[in-house]
Amino acid sequence: MEAGVAGWTVRPHIVSGDDDKFAAFRLATAALAASGTVTLELAVAGTPMVVAYRVDQVAARLRFLLKVHSVVLANLVLGENAFPELLQEDCTGEKLAAALAPLLSETPQRRAQLAALERIPSRLLLDHGTPSERAAEVVLAALPTGRG
Repeated sequence: MEAGVAGWTVRPHIVSGDDDKFAAFRLATAALAASGTVTLELAVAGTPMVVAYRVDQVAARLRFLLKVHSVVLANLVLGENAFPELLQEDCTGEKLAAALAPLLSETPQRRAQLAALERIPSRLLLDHGTPSERAAEVVLAALPTGRG
């Protein structure tokens, strides 16, 4: 990447490592994110976002199997669709730009996302243990008892 941007007039900062990534998230006014773990990382960092995702036509036809209101982890944690998701045919440059633009200044859309982002950390807290311990408990509970 460094070689690829070496001739650019404006030198971009190439993010390296988790600390640098989260610092960049916190500095960002808004983000355009692919659906996945990054949406929860952006939410924890307090970064407003628009989520975009396209899959191949075979996977798109299986969309009816989804039994959740959103594919955005941050929306699932909140239990509401606070962060727009532009999927498949809605994932166009024009629609992405239109969804991102209001997040770049003080607008009702930005204020609504910032309010939603404030609720994320408390929703991620556990009554006891760490997330890894809780995940292990879930896996162990799903395993059949005994051997063989």
